Amino acid sequence: MFVFTCSISSAQHIARLRFEDDFSYLKSDTTTKSWDERLKFMPISSSINVSVGGEWREQYQNYTNANFGQFPASFTEPSPHQWMHRMMLHADFRYRNALRAFVQLNNTTRSLNPNPITSQLDENQLAIHQWFLESNVNKHWLVRAGRQEMQFGQERFVATKEGPNTRQSFLGVTAEGKYPGFKVDAFYVKPVRMNVGVFDDGLMDEEFGGFYAAKTDKKRTMNLDAYYFYLESTQREYVFKKGLERRHTAGIRLYSPFRALNYDVEIAHQWGKFNALDISAWMFVWDFNVETLKHSYIGFSGNYVPGDESASDQELNTFNTLFARPPFGQTVALNITNTLNLSPYVRYQVGTKWLATARASLVTRASLSDGIFTPNMSPLRPLAANATSAKMGVCDIYALDINYVPTKNYFFQFELGYCQAGSYLKDSGPGKDVVYFAIRNAIKF
Repeated sequence: MFVFTCSISSAQHIARLRFEDDFSYLKSDTTTKSWDERLKFMPISSSINVSVGGEWREQYQNYTNANFGQFPASFTEPSPHQWMHRMMLHADFRYRNALRAFVQLNNTTRSLNPNPITSQLDENQLAIHQWFLESNVNKHWLVRAGRQEMQFGQERFVATKEGPNTRQSFLGVTAEGKYPGFKVDAFYVKPVRMNVGVFDDGLMDEEFGGFYAAKTDKKRTMNLDAYYFYLESTQREYVFKKGLERRHTAGIRLYSPFRALNYDVEIAHQWGKFNALDISAWMFVWDFNVETLKHSYIGFSGNYVPGDESASDQELNTFNTLFARPPFGQTVALNITNTLNLSPYVRYQVGTKWLATARASLVTRASLSDGIFTPNMSPLRPLAANATSAKMGVCDIYALDINYVPTKNYFFQFELGYCQAGSYLKDSGPGKDVVYFAIRNAIKF
């Protein structure tokens, strides 16, 4: 999937990572400023200025047979509807071009749904979502220390998790280097565990580090990203196996600039240790599309991510997507781990104003010896340690996603999804078909 941004021009840029907002053109005294632009450059002295921004998002979601009808005993409503509220405010203090301090508050709530809140992404009543100091080391490098969001590439490993209600942040240090046609990020962080209450967030028992390098040149037909990640964790579970995980991930992504014919191919390998087991796993993801009519594209995307080959050998072949975005959207909480997914689609895209995609995702298991997982790597099936199934079919997902961004300040999204449960889901537990509907509205400044 190619990224759809909300930027209108390089001179008026509200970024996914709000500390990357670019309103540098406002430094000109001759520029006529609107009310919201006046908040983006407010000089306190000749050396210090402050920028203020925020977001107000409301969304309605409705599920029929959420999670295929599989839910905890404490749940009372198998087909919930819910209202998701999010408010974020930030202030960006800059001292010349040498030092900055960034602070962002977050308020997310869930209502109407009578079921207990089990996901840290659903509600976080009040938190300091980001706070960090940033210093320019030289003209190419800066260092950022504190609580911060991260996002790399197509978010297949590190994502803001924009779709859910509460976005992901990390506590640690990052270094960012920028050169002509080249960018590299290096980091060492701990993921933040968002709790439901007020200023009660903590840290996960995980350590995460690595680098992400991207070389881009719009005049060429191919761009290249290369990355390495290290995760140390006791939080992940692999078909009822728990323990200490030390996992290395290395990969490359090849992709085209956005043109009439587009491609995006990514391959990654993982190795390391999980308790006494040797980790050996890999991922292959692809996306190809071609413009058949003006603004209209036909595409074919998918993934092949083999699962564990045997429950009794000395290897763990289950792939860990680390902190990725939900690969199948909000319709089903399903990961690409141990799946073969074939996804034909049609898309209508007009700049950054309109993006509409109708997609079918046909998902089967890649290995009979492994289960399937949620995006945060919690086991989805099997439901018991000794449960086995020879069935392969996971589900067929049919989804329509419409995004409308008329200005840099307003975002509208409509989602409709139908997921037909496959033979494996029906054979291993509740296997009801899922219908999902959502409307999102966001105002940003």
